Amino acid sequence: MYEVIFIYLIYASLVLSIGSYSAAYTRRWPIRQTYLWEKEAHLILSIPFRTSSPEDAQSKRSFCVHCRHLLSWKDLIPVLSFIALKGRCRYCKNAISYRYSIIELAHLALCLPLLSSNSNISELLLLTVLISALITAGTVDLENKLIPDECSAIILTCGLLLHLFSSTLSDSVLGMLMGYALVYSLHWAYLTFRQCEAIGLGDAKLLAALGAWLGLSNMTNLLLCASLGGILYTVVFKKKGSEHIPFGPFLIFSALLIFYISL
Repeated sequence: MYEVIFIYLIYASLVLSIGSYSAAYTRRWPIRQTYLWEKEAHLILSIPFRTSSPEDAQSKRSFCVHCRHLLSWKDLIPVLSFIALKGRCRYCKNAISYRYSIIELAHLALCLPLLSSNSNISELLLLTVLISALITAGTVDLENKLIPDECSAIILTCGLLLHLFSSTLSDSVLGMLMGYALVYSLHWAYLTFRQCEAIGLGDAKLLAALGAWLGLSNMTNLLLCASLGGILYTVVFKKKGSEHIPFGPFLIFSALLIFYISL
């Protein structure tokens, strides 16, 4: 009994730590990418670029976004530090965003069920990293309408490795190829015939990664669930057709739903 509790506590601590890194990454990655895109654009246009790399993107230490004070270990304990500090910075007393704790708790809620359904440690670790990458990609896409290639690469790699030594490897590879081909074809058709980008290639990479994880056999259910979710979201929130709605979060939510139903 005590051994089981100890295992759960160790795994929960690991998952919350990964969630803490994920939360920081979702904030720093868009800042870093914006800086790199502006730098590349200036180089292409032969315009001097004198902007220094943003501190938020290059810092290896966490700091308060309000007073810029470096945070110590006791300020960075996932969830517990937020509660102990009553949601405010220890140094300047400004409010700490709830998004950090929400992302950490999302990791805990989605990863804990894996521990009771997986006796294979390597499979457990692969699934933990994969789900963390899904949460990270979904958060970035929801907030910035961008999907980090790094997240898609992690999901793809973990998805293939989970099928590597089983009879489902061919289903995984076909799911990967079909996922990318579907979105790329739609992307190409809209660019060719309507001169607009209806869906980005970031979604193509993400769907390829999800196809590698869930396999070709789940592709129909995945796309149907994600499409219905997008339509329902549009209707409920009365989004206009001209507004760009990120499709990544719907794909990710649908993939997680299919995976946990099959556990």
